Amino acid sequence: MEIPGPRLIVIVWLFAAASGCGVRVTGDVPVEMRDGVNLVTDIYLPSGRGPFPVILTRLANGTKTETAFQPAIGHFFAENGFAYVAQNVRGRFGSEGTFSAYMDGQEISDAYDTIDWIVSQEWSNGIVGVMGESYYGYTTLAAAASGHSAIKAISLANITLAREKQVLDGAYPLHGSGLWTLRMDEGMNGPYQDTDQIDLYHLPLITTGEANGLRDVLWRDLVSGYLANPGARRAQALEDYEKVRVPALHFGGWYDTFTRGTIAIWEGVKLYSGDQDASEMQWLVMGPWDHESMSTHLSGAAAPTKIGRRDTGSAAVSTYGDTLLEFFTFFLKREDNGFIDVPRVQYFNIGDNDWRYGEQWPPEKSRLRSLFFHSAGNAGSADDGLLDFLPPRNEPADSYAYDPRDPVSITAGTNVWSRAAGLPDRAILSERDDVLTYETRPLLDDLEITGAIAVELYASSSAPDTDFTAALVDVYPDGYSLLIQEGILRASFRDKDVSPSPIEPGEVYTLMIDLWSTSYTVPAGHQLRVEISSSNFPRFARNLNNGEPFGTSDRIEVADQTVYHSNIYPSRLILPVVMN
Repeated sequence: MEIPGPRLIVIVWLFAAASGCGVRVTGDVPVEMRDGVNLVTDIYLPSGRGPFPVILTRLANGTKTETAFQPAIGHFFAENGFAYVAQNVRGRFGSEGTFSAYMDGQEISDAYDTIDWIVSQEWSNGIVGVMGESYYGYTTLAAAASGHSAIKAISLANITLAREKQVLDGAYPLHGSGLWTLRMDEGMNGPYQDTDQIDLYHLPLITTGEANGLRDVLWRDLVSGYLANPGARRAQALEDYEKVRVPALHFGGWYDTFTRGTIAIWEGVKLYSGDQDASEMQWLVMGPWDHESMSTHLSGAAAPTKIGRRDTGSAAVSTYGDTLLEFFTFFLKREDNGFIDVPRVQYFNIGDNDWRYGEQWPPEKSRLRSLFFHSAGNAGSADDGLLDFLPPRNEPADSYAYDPRDPVSITAGTNVWSRAAGLPDRAILSERDDVLTYETRPLLDDLEITGAIAVELYASSSAPDTDFTAALVDVYPDGYSLLIQEGILRASFRDKDVSPSPIEPGEVYTLMIDLWSTSYTVPAGHQLRVEISSSNFPRFARNLNNGEPFGTSDRIEVADQTVYHSNIYPSRLILPVVMN
């Protein structure tokens, strides 16, 4: 078959609900779970007698809300010969019970019971697919983990495992998962709590909801679960992957809040699925999108093609619906349409603005190169820090003071869920004393970065615990500075699969900061910059530098931070470069 260009799942013209097409809709059907709780469910059926293959989605933000677009999606699939079932999870939009975000066992059993109900209906032929993005991507993963024999294929978008919702390398995702739990804590009789005016500087963190007059059961659960053992999280992740034993289409965006999680789940299922055939039928699609880009298209708004000042072109907003339709047609209708031959990996390169295809991630031609930090001891000045392929010799270290009362907050005016088009110019950060910058000379040729990025940092602190951040930036000839990717590491979480432990003040530690993945071409004449600091607020909660239990303290300490770059401590950027 001809391989279509990657298509964005939720383009408005493709999923627009057409009137008079014979789609039969039944809303607000109560579906009983094993404990007697009824979940509100909407059903979209094609014209004709049936029975039909069924696509299920289970969501927390409403089957009839404007932001979920379920009527349009339901009509689209029904018009193409599938029954479509959309269900509100427990405690949301009229469904009985209590909403407890990311309760693996509850979502698994509810998915199983719902699918049991589906296969018993006269309009169902007993073949089920499950799909969703964000939280309902997570419920899709939970459905697959239920092991129900009727599930033949799933589609996941923009998701991560519950354990990464709580903590990303030790840092609490305040403006993402944190505020999401407060918004979702209204209960089944109301959709969302208003968090627009919330004081994110409030301390102690765990009482933020209460101090702002909000219900905060989910918030407190998330904050108190922050220190759960990383090793236990890793073991649970492997167990989750093993349970996924069906073909899956995974997709996400380079500027999504869950980029790392999307790729990790695809890779985890490939490596650890309990079914060898399923492990070989995992597709990954990564586009130049943020968390909301796909949903924005269904709203009828103009499709965004900008990442900050950079235009990604028309190829970035092509529809993905036809590929999704081909995926479910192949696995649910069992029509030999050639989908099995579609390359397992499809990704968009920002800069060249085209799609690339292959069978692995990162691509085979990507090679890791090291760019080492250099300075005369004053990388807080924009013209002192250097990135170079040559390792450092004996060079003075760079230092700065991190005061949590004045965090780096360049993202404060950007919605973390829809941030790509509004990414701010980061040039202003070079004026801060608490941001170290290291830059290459202007590039002589285009540089393609494709794969996972990291910073190996040799650093010390005066604090018993603190954070270090790293950002990779594309610096234009006129000085405009655009974020490529960023990462954060809490020093006590430096050994990522064991329990967190404090650091000894003044001792030098090796800290690996994960900057996630991308495919991005930096044009000739531009420069690459690495920014090192200790906060990224409000995307992540501040580390107060006092070593006290997370979320419970209001005592702030200033931390004196030192970054080393010498023959003994060669701090570096580890860059995946495609060699052409």
